[in-house]
Amino acid sequence: MSLLLEAPATAAEIVAAPRRRWPVAALAALCALVGIVASLVLVAPGAASFSTVVPSATGVPYVTVPEFGPRGSYVLGYEHGATVRLSLPLHNSGRLPVTVTAVDLGGGPAPLITVRGHEGLPMTLRPGGSGELTLTISMGNCRFYNEREMQTYDGIRVEFSSLGRSGERLLPFDRPILVKSPMIVTCPDRKLDRSLNRRSSLL
Repeated sequence: MSLLLEAPATAAEIVAAPRRRWPVAALAALCALVGIVASLVLVAPGAASFSTVVPSATGVPYVTVPEFGPRGSYVLGYEHGATVRLSLPLHNSGRLPVTVTAVDLGGGPAPLITVRGHEGLPMTLRPGGSGELTLTISMGNCRFYNEREMQTYDGIRVEFSSLGRSGERLLPFDRPILVKSPMIVTCPDRKLDRSLNRRSSLL
């Protein structure tokens, strides 16, 4: 039997021993934090939120018709060859910052109104922040339409980034914008024979 006994631990060693657990706890907390940040980055595009857009236009007649449609409508008067400035106030109603990088008004092939340029992009919006995007639009292509046709624009599609990830969203207008095709007398190059100008041939 050995007569050697281990020396009792000192008070300082007893107090210091639990401190060895702190690095493990700190590492766990750091991992949890990294996980939260990574999850936030992954869901950022889906979490982005924008308010309804209230458009305004100058350059041609632009009127509000509250009685036309369930929400009323904006009517943009078609004047062949005219240049229109369409102003679109954007508001970030979400909790994350977003940067709008591109927009698309739509309209399909040979639309009655075509976007030729823009002012305000890229646009960075902090949470709750607002900015204004202005599109320069030309009016043309009426030869592909008859005088009874009308194009409807319900909103604008935006491409954006949030926390380094890209997203896309259709932002609705508070009221649709209606553009009616003009009569043949004010539409150069329109043919009486509709088969000579078909938008389907542009697809």
